[in-house]
Amino acid sequence: MSGLSSNTGKLLLGAAATAAVLYVSVATFDGWLRHGTDIFIASVQNGIAWCF
Repeated sequence: MSGLSSNTGKLLLGAAATAAVLYVSVATFDGWLRHGTDIFIASVQNGIAWCF
C-alpha cells in the first residue's frame, strides 16, 4: 500500500506544479494583453523598442 500512496503523492505534486505553471502563464499573458501597449510605448520613448 505504501507504493500506491507514494505514486499518488507524486501525481498530486505534478498536478500542483502544472497548475502553478499554467496560472503564471495565463497571468503573464493577461498582463501583456492589458498593459502591452503601455509597455511598448514606454520602450519607444526610452529608445529600447528594438529589443522587442
